[in-house]
Amino acid sequence: MRRWLVLVLGTALLAPASAGAQQQMFPDVKVRFSKSDKDRVLVNKKADLVLDGTARRIMVKHKAAPLDVGYDDVQRIVFDTSRHFRQHSPLIGGVVGAAVASRTVTDQWCYLEYKTTEGATRPYLLQVASGSADSLRNSMRSIFGDRVEIAEFSEPDTAIEKATLKEASAKFEVRADKRNHPMPELKPDQALVVAVCPTLTPEGAGRGPLFKLHANDRVVVINKEGTYGYAYLDPGEYLLVSQCENANGLKIALEAGRDYYFFQNMLFGAMTPKTDLSRHSKELVMYELNGAYYSEWRPKLQAGE
Repeated sequence: MRRWLVLVLGTALLAPASAGAQQQMFPDVKVRFSKSDKDRVLVNKKADLVLDGTARRIMVKHKAAPLDVGYDDVQRIVFDTSRHFRQHSPLIGGVVGAAVASRTVTDQWCYLEYKTTEGATRPYLLQVASGSADSLRNSMRSIFGDRVEIAEFSEPDTAIEKATLKEASAKFEVRADKRNHPMPELKPDQALVVAVCPTLTPEGAGRGPLFKLHANDRVVVINKEGTYGYAYLDPGEYLLVSQCENANGLKIALEAGRDYYFFQNMLFGAMTPKTDLSRHSKELVMYELNGAYYSEWRPKLQAGE
C-alpha cells in the first residue's frame, strides 16, 4: 500500500512538469517592431512567447505584431546582448531617482528568421527579460539545435581620452533623412563598418546630441538617437571610438571584403549624454538599421566660407 501511494504521488508530481515541458510560456518578453507602415521607428511592446512542443510551433501573442510559426519554418535564431543607461523617471525623485537614472541596463535580444507560407524569409526581434534569458536560450537550443547562434565578440571596449582624438572638437551639421534609406553593401577591396545609435524612446528618433564615430584620426560616421551610418575603410588596424561628452572605443583589425556592425549606445550619467561602442551581430544591427533614419552629415562651415 505504501509503495502504491509513493508511486501515485510521484506520478502526480511529475505530470505538471511533463505538461509544462510540452508548452513553455515566457511572459517577460517584448516584441520590437516599426510603429506603422509609414513610420519605420521601432517600439517595444509587451508580449507572451509560447513554445508549443505538442503542436511544434513558436508563438508570440501580441495584437499588433503576432507570430505563429512552425518549428520547421524557423531558419535561424541569434541571441545577442546590448546595454544602455536607464533614464531618470519623473515619478521618482531625490536620491532614489538619481540611482535609477545612473543604472546601466543589459538588453537581451532574441532574433528570429522564419519562412512564410509564400516562401519569403522574414525577421522578428524579441527583447527578453534578463531573468528568463538563460532559460529561453536553453529551450531554443534543445528545440532548434545548430540553428541557434550566440553572438560573442572578443574586442573589449575601454574609455578613451578625448584629447587624443584628432577631430574631437571638429564641428558638424547633421540631419536625419526620413525619406531616403540607403543600404550598406560589401566592397571587395575595403572593410564595411556599420554603426547605429538605437532609440531609447520613439519620440527621440533623429534628435538629441551628436555621436561621432572616429576611425583612428578621422570621423567616419555621425549619428543621433535613432539614426545610422556606414563607412568604407582600408584594411588594417583601427581604434574605433564613439564620442559624445565622453569617448569610448575598441581596437580591431579590419579586413577587406568583410563587414563589421556596431551600436553607439546612449548613456546618461548625471544628466550628461555619454556613449560607448559595442560590437554586435549583423542580424541585430541591421534590424535596428531598418527601423532607423539615415544620418546625413558634413563639416560645419565657418563664417566667411
